[in-house]
Amino acid sequence: MKKNWKNNLIITVVLLSLLVLGACNKSNEHAGHADTYTCSMHPNVVSDKPGTCPVCGMELVRKARASEGVKITEDLARLIKSPNEVVVASVKTTKGEFKSMPVSVEAQGIVTYDTRTIYTIPARIGGRLERVFLKYTFQTVRKGQKVAEIYSPELLTSQRELLYLVENDPGNTDLIESAKNKLFLLGATQNQVADMIKRKDVASTFSIYSPYDGYVVREDQQAPAVSTSSSSSAMGGGMGSSSTGASSTPAVKPMNASSSELIREGNYVSSGQTLFKVVNTSALRVELDLPVAQAGRVKLNDEVDLDLGNKKIVKGKVDFVQPFFTEGEEFVKVRLYVKNSGELQIGQLVRATIRLKPLEALWVPREAVLDLGLEKIVFVKEREVFKPKNVKAGVRTDGWVEVTQGLSSSDEIAANAQYLMDSESFIKVK
Repeated sequence: MKKNWKNNLIITVVLLSLLVLGACNKSNEHAGHADTYTCSMHPNVVSDKPGTCPVCGMELVRKARASEGVKITEDLARLIKSPNEVVVASVKTTKGEFKSMPVSVEAQGIVTYDTRTIYTIPARIGGRLERVFLKYTFQTVRKGQKVAEIYSPELLTSQRELLYLVENDPGNTDLIESAKNKLFLLGATQNQVADMIKRKDVASTFSIYSPYDGYVVREDQQAPAVSTSSSSSAMGGGMGSSSTGASSTPAVKPMNASSSELIREGNYVSSGQTLFKVVNTSALRVELDLPVAQAGRVKLNDEVDLDLGNKKIVKGKVDFVQPFFTEGEEFVKVRLYVKNSGELQIGQLVRATIRLKPLEALWVPREAVLDLGLEKIVFVKEREVFKPKNVKAGVRTDGWVEVTQGLSSSDEIAANAQYLMDSESFIKVK
């Protein structure tokens, strides 16, 4: 009896142990399949049931279970890369073309006077100016116009010598001609000498006439020039019909006409001293500023169209390309000479288009090149994705860009790089 009771007790304990173990297994199985929820903005918020985030109020999302993991394949890994490295898109593509394209260069410049038409009216003999007829700078002067009257003891002596020979030794033609030539060298004209011989009297003063047409300027007058340091940012762009960058107006060094006075009555002058400086504006010079990369392609006799800003175009040709830099300037000077038809003014700013010889190179559409300032980017298509690639751009003309480095004609690139640029323009090029 006692033995049966012990056996029943053992069986009961075993059954209870099996029941408890099964319940624990079911509890663990339920715990393993329990879902947890979290906030996408605040991952530290975790809940065992759906609801809202106590911080931001957003709906909680269920965390993925261990059995729901996605296998990352090679193709999937390429597609989920950072958008800074590759771009997945269905956009129109194009390829570079090797062809010959007409090239033009835009530049800014200024109209100045031609230094070949700057003349001086010197005093051929020392003396005192009795009268001066040119009173102010930029006064008009005509050829043959009287500009001053001078008194000179040397002129009086030379006149007396000529009159003495004419009256006392008229047959000595050699000496008479020598005395006349002396007066001519001192600045006297043939009419003045003939009148003196006819009057048989010396003149106390001699008139000085201008042998040139033009305008009076100061002797230290500088030609107008563009202050290139103020326009370097505007001109530092690439070459092309819409690049030269001329987004800002360069500053002009003004012509100061009142820093010094012209010569006046009563001033004493010496032999060879400049009395007046005359500039003839019938011919003008245009100086253009070009960066070195652009100036290297410009050659003599290249045709130039000058835009005066009033829908008028003046034609010209490149006459000179400065072979050196001027201190303090960042550009090379390109010079051309034009006739003054009345439409150009000295000191006037102009825009110029220099037409170069056709250039054979690899060309891509302008929209395919993304300008990041210091870098030029194109998007090359590789396995249905676009990767940014750094290239070196050259000339720009008529909607095309020359690519000198970093791209081949077989590369397939996005036709419009702007569509593949992210919102912050942050592109990582490997």
